[in-house]
Amino acid sequence: MEESPRLLKKYILSTLKELELSEKALRKTVFSMFGENECPNKKVFTQCLQSLVTNNKVELNDGMYKKPVKVSKKRKLSKIVDNDEDNLINSEDEVQDFQMNNNHEVVENNVQIFEETGENKKKTVMGELWKYGEVAWRDGVLDQKYIQSNPDRITRLFCGNLNKKITEEQLKNALPGITHIKWITDKVTKEFYGSTFIEMKDPESAAVAVLMDKSKLLGRPLKIYYCPPRPGDKWPPSLSLSIPNPNPNTIPSLSLSSSTTANTSTSNNQREPTVKPIGCKKLYCGNLSYEIDDDSMVAFFETCGEIVGLRWLTQRDTGAFRGCGFIQFATSEAADEAMKLNGRELLGRPIRLDWTE
Repeated sequence: MEESPRLLKKYILSTLKELELSEKALRKTVFSMFGENECPNKKVFTQCLQSLVTNNKVELNDGMYKKPVKVSKKRKLSKIVDNDEDNLINSEDEVQDFQMNNNHEVVENNVQIFEETGENKKKTVMGELWKYGEVAWRDGVLDQKYIQSNPDRITRLFCGNLNKKITEEQLKNALPGITHIKWITDKVTKEFYGSTFIEMKDPESAAVAVLMDKSKLLGRPLKIYYCPPRPGDKWPPSLSLSIPNPNPNTIPSLSLSSSTTANTSTSNNQREPTVKPIGCKKLYCGNLSYEIDDDSMVAFFETCGEIVGLRWLTQRDTGAFRGCGFIQFATSEAADEAMKLNGRELLGRPIRLDWTE
């Protein structure tokens, strides 16, 4: 297959983006992304992997392969330029000052940057898996034995990186045992973001589904991990699964019952914005997904007005994304329009907006 080496390298880098694997485990995961009659042989795989190591795109340490640690290019602003460097928060001290003065948690909900490692980190994550599900998936906290046995009997899963044209039937066929799907959509346009929360009929079906993480569906590697409901939330909503979907790109959002809505609102703990400073054009953006990038932010605020600045907050030492940032508009009126989006879902998470100077 002529395109095999190029695709192999692409899938290897995609797999190692969040994981550290042995060659055997990496090969098994990557080969699962190919069709039944498209899978390359082991020799071609080994050659591609060695080429990536030689070109410093993959690191090999003690028999384990991983991607080199570096600042994400996805969040490196290219088209949007902010020349007002003095007004942008740019250091750890300034981040702490902003947090104290504006009563913000700069490290948001389930995107915490962990200082713990090893067993301590695992204990923290396992204690609140409803909050740290994405962290557990990203950092490989859960061992294979846990994933396979599902000892906590979890039946609610996150399933993302889906083709936006996928139908309910296709998803149910790919993951047998689904009893409920919550499609994550834009509340205004109803556009599907490519992510879902799904309920499985039993813990065994959930474990089988999670083991399909990174397998290919409609040309995209799935992102599946255990995501139990937040304590106190009503899940699943008391609605049937089957909803007519004539246009896969505008999947209807499920309307929750009043009690469910109340629980969700309370659990999100959405704060009221502070008083707007006169003429303010800049907003703090918190509770952001790890999958956020420049294009997602621009698309989210595109109806508000001209954006002139965008800044992601990162750890000073590691460059790791902190789950928040700042956006600046050309006019105060545009910023007013943007503030109206406070609490709207962006990539499956309610964005938290507030004024900042």
